[in-house]
This record gives sequence, C-alpha cells and structure tokens, in this order.
Amino acid sequence: MWKHGSELPHELDSLLHTVTTLPPHLRHHRDEELYTIVNDSLTTLRSAPLERSTTITTLGLGPPPDGGREAWLCVLSAFLILASVFGFVTSMGQLNAYYLSHQLSGYSKSQVAWIASCQSTLNFVPSVIWGRVFDAHGPRGLVISGTVVCFLALVAVAFSHEYYQFLLAHMLFGIGASLTYSPATSVAPHWFLRHRSTAVGIIVCGAGLGGVVYPIMIKQLTDRLAFRDAILIIAGITATLMLPACIWLRTRLPPHTPPAWRDLGKPWHEKEYAFLVLGAAVFTLNFFTPYFDAPVLAASNLTPNVAAYAVALLQTGSFIGRALAGVLADKLGVWNLFGSVGLATPVWILATWIPHVGSGGGIVALLGYGVLSGAWITLVSASAAAISPTREIGLRLGMLWSATGPPILIGPSVSGQLITSAGGKFTYAGVFCGCTLLAGALLIMVPHIGNWLRRKRGQGEHLDADDADTEDKNRSYAPETSASNTVVALALLNKPDGP
Repeated sequence: MWKHGSELPHELDSLLHTVTTLPPHLRHHRDEELYTIVNDSLTTLRSAPLERSTTITTLGLGPPPDGGREAWLCVLSAFLILASVFGFVTSMGQLNAYYLSHQLSGYSKSQVAWIASCQSTLNFVPSVIWGRVFDAHGPRGLVISGTVVCFLALVAVAFSHEYYQFLLAHMLFGIGASLTYSPATSVAPHWFLRHRSTAVGIIVCGAGLGGVVYPIMIKQLTDRLAFRDAILIIAGITATLMLPACIWLRTRLPPHTPPAWRDLGKPWHEKEYAFLVLGAAVFTLNFFTPYFDAPVLAASNLTPNVAAYAVALLQTGSFIGRALAGVLADKLGVWNLFGSVGLATPVWILATWIPHVGSGGGIVALLGYGVLSGAWITLVSASAAAISPTREIGLRLGMLWSATGPPILIGPSVSGQLITSAGGKFTYAGVFCGCTLLAGALLIMVPHIGNWLRRKRGQGEHLDADDADTEDKNRSYAPETSASNTVVALALLNKPDGP
C-alpha cells in the first residue's frame, strides 16, 4: 500500500495517462472534469496523515487493460456460452419443422411456434434481475447455475412426448440461458476500452457460429438416431461448451451494491436510453420470426435438399454480420453503424422475403437477413453500453433485454397465423415483419434525428447539455468509448475516504 511521502500510486498515474492520451474520437467533453477528479485524489493522498495508508494498490485497479491473458479468456468463455445457448435457441426453426412432422404433427404451426416464443422470451425477461446479480456478485454463480439448468432442460426435451412437456422443457432452457446471457454480454466493458466493440463482436460471433453448427447438428443427428439419443448428445456438447465459463469468466471491477430498485427509473429519464429500449422492444417483436420461419421462405424458392439447410444458411450470414459489426463499429462509430443497420434490415425483408425470388435469390435473402440481424444484435448491446456508466452496464443491459422479452412472445406466433392465412406463404408475415422492424429502427433514432433536424435549422449551437452529450456519444467509435464513465468509476473507487 502507498503511504505519504512515497512515489505517486501507479494506478492514479495510469488514470491520468489514459485521460490525457485518448485519441480525439474517444474524447468526451467531461474528460477535463475527470482530470480534475483524479488530480484531487492525488492531492488528498499527499495531505493524508503519515500513518494513514490507502487501499489503492490493494485494489490493484487501473484503466481497462484492453487485452492480456485474463481478458481474452473471458472473451473466449463468453464466446462459447453464446455459441451453445444461442446455437440452440436460434435453431428452433429446425426443431419446429421436426416437431410438426413427428411428435406434434397434430398441432398447427402457430401452436408449435409458441414453444420457441416462450423459450426466447424467458431468455430475455429475467435479465434485469440477473444483471443486478452480475453487478453485485460477479458472473460465476450465474454461469454455473445456468449451465446446470440448461443441461437438465435438454435432458427433459429428450424425454418429452406431449406438447406441454416440450413447452415446459424449452421454457426451462430459456431460464437457464438467461442466467448465462447477462454475464456473457456484460463482461467485455470490464476488460476493454479502445477495442471494446471488437471484443463484443468476437463474443457475439459465438451465437452466430453456434447458429450455423446447431441446426446442421440437429438435422444430422435426428436423421441418423432416435430423437432422444440425438438430444442427449446435444445436451452433452452444450454442457461441455459452457464449462470453461464456469472457470474463466470473471469481472475486473470488485463487486458492489447495485442501485436500489426505486432507482431503476433513473435511466429512463435519459432520452437516448429510453428510446433505445422502446425501439429495441418493437424491433425484436419480429426479430426472430425469420429464424423460426426460414423453412417457409426456403420451401417457396429452394430445392428440398437446399431448403433443409435454410436455418444454417441464415445463421451463416448472422455469423458474418456479428464478426463485421464489431470491427466496423471501431472505425465508423457504433451509433452510426447501428442506425444504418437498423434501417436496412426492414428494407431487406420487404424487398427479398415477400416476392418470389427463385433459388439464387432465396439463398441471398437468407444470407442477407442473417448478416443484418447478426450485426444489429451485436450493436444494440454496444450502443447501450456506450451511453451507460460502466458500473451499471449489467443493470442497463438487463433492463433492455427484459423489455424485449414480451414482444418476442407475440411476434412469431402472430406471424405463424399469418403464414397459415396466406396458404403457407411468407407474404403477409413479411409485411408484418418489415413494418415492425422499421418502426423499431425509427424509434431508436428519434433523439438523433431530432438533433440532426435542429442542426439543419441552424440551431446546433443552442443544443442543451443533454443533446450535446448525445452527439458526443454518437461520435464514439466503441461501446463506452468515452474515458469518463469507465475511468471516473475507477477514480472514485481509488479515492480515499478522507484525509
């Protein structure tokens, strides 16, 4: 521990260095305030009594390392978590087709769609609870519990025969997935600053890769083996992929008491966050519908042999989109890219999923939606982190994902009914999907469109402080790219209690 009269603590010196050396596109207008806070901490240390020691070096905190063994093991662990969990969740299009032709052949497509909808909803709705637990206690307990629950849920799926059994087993998997999803998507900001979008992009690529592998694996195993044996093998593979996170996934900042429940309303007073959550909820109403109904589009355009791999084609595009989004966000700005992808997604659905496009066009339609949806799901987390204090990222992402859960329950089921009404075609469902995606994308961008319109009227110089904050965040090139939120938290953690 550092005592009065010795060299300045390395941690505070690192904080000052981080603030003063950030490139312009990472700067925030409050960085000067941060510099003052850190200098004040140093002044307090110099004036402290000789016998009083601080806990700065005991905490061992400094700016995010942007790399290193522990950081990349966390990224790898989170990658494998999303590969296993979302690989199974987004392969429900493959399982729905199997259920309709085997165990649940007496049920309608809309009824079977409720299984996937309930599973996906429970994946997201509890996130506000698990986000608080993550902020307060770290990820290990959540990940271990989630691994056990997901494994038991898949074993239950393997032994199911009736509709209610499949529904309950998949709902249990959704709960287990939610336990691991918040830690996996919230850990990167603890370890990365300058390259945070790249780290987030790598993590969410796991979902894309799992989405490619799991549908193929499910098809091949169920074609060759009994359903029970096939799902038990998938349960074993899933548990194996989730195991490394039980060992390596951890946070860098120490646990802390999360905000009181009555304080959960504070982020909603920030218009950027409020419109982001509202728009994301509308957008996700039909975000997963093309994943669940990819075989419908394929049946109208592709040969049977190719149509069998429609979900895998869509997931291949998703993997590419996830991989590119993080890298491009580092170069173009996370909010710039997020807004563009959000508007392009409904245009793509309306242009390529409604008309008959032929075999080649069908493949392009699946790959294209995969790329755009994969990029969007990557960037929504990154954009939320960019406007959130580091110590509240788990909570704020939890609230965002909880808000998206109920719409996911509704959209695919309504689309399933529209497909039935259209005689098995995606036409009506495509219009429904395109309109809801467009409405969600526009809602997200309302604060930013408002800023642009005011600038066009020559009122840019009169923007209030909140609008100025928004513009600075829009120019950020990675989640939480401003030094302020990340380093202020560190400075306050390192600040001694008193003279």
